[in-house]
Amino acid sequence: MDSIESTADIPIPEDPFERIVGQDRAVALVRTAVLQRRHVLLCGAPGVGKSMLAKAATTLLPPPREEIQIHNNPSQPNRPTVVVRHYDERTENSRSHQTESELWSGAETYYVRPEDLPFDVAVKMGYRCPNCGALSIPDQGVCFDCGGAKRCDWRGTDAYIGLFRALDVIYERALPEVVTEERVAGQQRTVTYRREGSLDTILVTVTEHRQVVENDPAPVPDSVNVIVPINSPRFVRVTGASAVELLGDIRHDPYGGNSEIGTPPYMRVVPGAIHEAHEGILYIDEIATLGPLQKYLLTAMQDRQYPIAGHNPQSSGAAVRVDGVPCDFILFASTNPEDLPGIIPPLRSRIRGYGYEIVLASWMKRDAQAIDGLARFVAQTVTEDGRIPHFTVDAVRAVIDVAEKMALSLDGQTDALTLRLRELGGIVRVAGDLAVRDGAELVEKRQVKEAVRLSNGAVLELTRGGRGSASKPSREYGSYFF
Repeated sequence: MDSIESTADIPIPEDPFERIVGQDRAVALVRTAVLQRRHVLLCGAPGVGKSMLAKAATTLLPPPREEIQIHNNPSQPNRPTVVVRHYDERTENSRSHQTESELWSGAETYYVRPEDLPFDVAVKMGYRCPNCGALSIPDQGVCFDCGGAKRCDWRGTDAYIGLFRALDVIYERALPEVVTEERVAGQQRTVTYRREGSLDTILVTVTEHRQVVENDPAPVPDSVNVIVPINSPRFVRVTGASAVELLGDIRHDPYGGNSEIGTPPYMRVVPGAIHEAHEGILYIDEIATLGPLQKYLLTAMQDRQYPIAGHNPQSSGAAVRVDGVPCDFILFASTNPEDLPGIIPPLRSRIRGYGYEIVLASWMKRDAQAIDGLARFVAQTVTEDGRIPHFTVDAVRAVIDVAEKMALSLDGQTDALTLRLRELGGIVRVAGDLAVRDGAELVEKRQVKEAVRLSNGAVLELTRGGRGSASKPSREYGSYFF
């Protein structure tokens, strides 16, 4: 603090583990868990860094070596087969297809607006009408311009087929993600269009491949359904208590997989989060909210493979089942202390027997190292936000005073600093917004104080010195093993 003029002078570590403040013992245990491929349950108050620890753990994983494919089974179409292709890290060639030359080489991401999407992609994502091309929101199933069904692109006149196309509109939904294959100047590439949060913003990821050999004797057939590509990110976060999201599903086809007009069953297989996290990390935030789905997660952890089947008994996908789909993942789960009883005993027992149960600290003793850590946290918050100016030394000291009052109010600790950094980060961002409003080059102490006054709820009460509805005080580092 004495050697800087503002947080702009504070270096930001490249190692994500070094960006985590006040959780040194938890960091050491997580490093060991990933090295030994052990499951981890992170327990702690909201905002103490559980998600940051899980994301940082992915940097310790080796590159994936397996690609999961679904192939047609001509003798039993409703029982597609699983093919796992192994890639040799040393030769960068597939051991099952040594002559193949198409390998992943890199990816580029950028954002586009719905009106800039290719026409066919915009139709599948629900933004354009296939009849007149008018723009509208994805949830709108009928075009207001021409009155036609937005996602019905059949142009025939046969009444029988037309009836089934009408039924198709009932079941067909706007896709949140569309993947296309392109070939430009001898280079094969995969383009993924994904709707992220806002309806008017589309994230585009372009993945380039190595040059494809024209006469490759063993290319990957176009008919193969690759559900987990070799280049897919193996950090998968489960955001909702949905069986489809967690375990996978078989898409509905109103034609029942008819070979003439329908989609074959093996092309309708959708992987679950447990399969997409194969060889990687499956992160489940607030695991107790999964409820009964926890028992299926336990089976997947034990067997390291889990079948994919249709979940809707009224869908044509209910008749399709794919057995033996690999799901060898490391489970990172997080929970608040009061939600621990919501974790079923067999699942918690398996984590404790084959991994680590870690309690994260909610406060740290106030010393020079802790103050430096919070100063770095302010610098990291400014850098990650990208829209607020850096803080002066006096402004950082004001933030540290807020952290001290939070530790006193929430944990009953004197001469301590809070580690509930999500709430503290909110104060930093509000103070930065106020500096932008004032046209200031740096955030000053007065703007931090104003941010505290403007903040509603618990933080405001904390800075006034009230104890409020504080949770039970915890020890400095807590108990790392129950």
